[in-house]
Amino acid sequence: MKTTTGYSATQILLHWGVALGVLFNYFVSEGMGKALDQNLDGEAVTVDVASWHVWIGVAVLVLAVLRIALRLLRGGPPAEPGALGKVASAVHGLLYVLILLVPALGALAWFGAIDAAGEPHALLANVMVILAAFHALGGFYHHLVLKDGILRRMLRPA
Repeated sequence: MKTTTGYSATQILLHWGVALGVLFNYFVSEGMGKALDQNLDGEAVTVDVASWHVWIGVAVLVLAVLRIALRLLRGGPPAEPGALGKVASAVHGLLYVLILLVPALGALAWFGAIDAAGEPHALLANVMVILAAFHALGGFYHHLVLKDGILRRMLRPA
């Protein structure tokens, strides 16, 4: 994969679009189990946020695919050396997998009527948010403690 000194404006927009979509859906997920049951039973869905949750999830999946494709085409900054770099690379890799897998499982449950995909979707969404929190804390650690400018790479295009 190519390496660059930073991220493009498009990469940054896709990063924050995925992040906001994931956070939104995490905070409006209450009642989605009931909504899925209603949807699978062919009943009218009475959970107010269900359609928002579903379509934001579809948007997250599309944005994630675009983000990963652009990362493969354009590249990104090289991994940090040492143990912190290995941890950061592992967290990034898991986040990429989860930003594809979580909405894909949600889509299988909702559109594919596969009830068995609902529980892993919810569980992995929790794992994804926890990993994203560690990812954010790492960015703040770099910015506030190490003062190395790594956080700025996701705020200002290179």
